[in-house]
Amino acid sequence: MAAKERTRLRDLIPEVENLADMIFGLALSIGSLILVSTPPTNSRQILEDVIAFAYGFIILVAIWQAFSQHMLVIKVETKGLLWVTYLMLFLVAIEPYLFNLITAPPPTATSVEKIDELASMLYATDLAGLMFALAFFSRAVMNQERVEDELRRLFRGRRNAYLLAGAGFVISMLPFFWSISISISIFDLRLRFLIWIVAPLLILTNRLIRGRRMRLG
Repeated sequence: MAAKERTRLRDLIPEVENLADMIFGLALSIGSLILVSTPPTNSRQILEDVIAFAYGFIILVAIWQAFSQHMLVIKVETKGLLWVTYLMLFLVAIEPYLFNLITAPPPTATSVEKIDELASMLYATDLAGLMFALAFFSRAVMNQERVEDELRRLFRGRRNAYLLAGAGFVISMLPFFWSISISISIFDLRLRFLIWIVAPLLILTNRLIRGRRMRLG
């Protein structure tokens, strides 16, 4: 029975990967459509829209690439892995909607603050969930048998980076980080958004350091 279950899961993985490619591609397309459907009213809004779209685009592409890399390395499929993948795809699918709530003008002026704060908390939850899902996949790679030590160290570093980034997004949900704004050039950036910029940099820094060490080694 166990062998049949493993075979069924193994046969299901290619279908899940195809579904993942479709959902990631759809999420990126929706982001583009949202950008087109909200024409800017001034030059500053053009710059804000482009920066916001670039952030969402980079986040989704980075997660897509990381997910694909994990799937190439993971050799043993389990129900837990499958359900975490489904959860991750749900978080990816809802990301454009939550991101649009933050960047799009709210329906009424009196609801601006409440909508923005709630939307930003939900978006932080979404990104934290994605980071923790990638950490789960990295752990799955580490726990496999016959994994080279160098590869195990690589994914251990990635797991730690994903956990730190996820923790950063969770911490950013505290009301304190919403109430404080920092002026950067012509922008007033809330501290919560600044953490969102810093958290992914932890992953990028980890990859650069690990990649350099592997080349030197």
